[in-house]
Amino acid sequence: MLPGWSQSAVLFRDQFSGLSEHVRCIALDHRGHGESDKAEHGYRVDKLARDLQEFISFCGFKGVIILGHSMGASVIWSYLNSFSDEAISGIVIVDQPAALTLPDYEPSELLRKSGAIFSWEVLNHTCSSLIGSNGIEFSKNMILNMLSDEISNADREWILKENFKFPRHHAATLLFNACVQDWRDTISMIKLPALIIGGEKSIVPPDSQRWIQSQIEGSRLQIFSSDQGGYHFAFLENPEKFNLVVRQFVDELKGSSDCYA
Repeated sequence: MLPGWSQSAVLFRDQFSGLSEHVRCIALDHRGHGESDKAEHGYRVDKLARDLQEFISFCGFKGVIILGHSMGASVIWSYLNSFSDEAISGIVIVDQPAALTLPDYEPSELLRKSGAIFSWEVLNHTCSSLIGSNGIEFSKNMILNMLSDEISNADREWILKENFKFPRHHAATLLFNACVQDWRDTISMIKLPALIIGGEKSIVPPDSQRWIQSQIEGSRLQIFSSDQGGYHFAFLENPEKFNLVVRQFVDELKGSSDCYA
């Protein structure tokens, strides 16, 4: 399980408690995130994908199911773009658009389907604000705007605490890199079994998740409604339903090989 930008592996606590009896669960802190070393270099999606490939290779895993939330999904796409999918048996994409920022000359319909939610001006302002004198407060508002009112104050503080384990100057570097990637051609080439999960009330347009599902033959789509926790962090908003959907997908793939999530 791969967390999103600036988040940590422990956010998957409810997946460990809800899925570990059915499948071996492993979650990674990307470099600089959570409890990982705070390296001074490598804050690019392609480097995070290389880190993932080295981890899978070192452990000798086969039949891996990779779940990526938000930017974690981009790490999956980068992995599949650069490395063999021999060790992978399936992917779960959780609320990440194919492209976050696109040139203005793109037709509006393509912009809608790609899920681009940043203009170049907003992206530059966001990254500059992360490293500015008010960077902590800006980050706090940015994360809290992705959560519903159902998330408790204690969990809000916990999520923010994990977020701030990633140094803000590295967070800005990685966010800019992640937001200028366009994975549409990579997504259209995916042949693996795939589950796509989105939310009707998420900051990520649900139409972008429907477009991804349309590009991967045989893939499944689950859009959570607002009363089902259909926000950006659906795995925290409604872990019971989220785990059920993921477990059903995993159970179908387990079959003849060991599976890891």
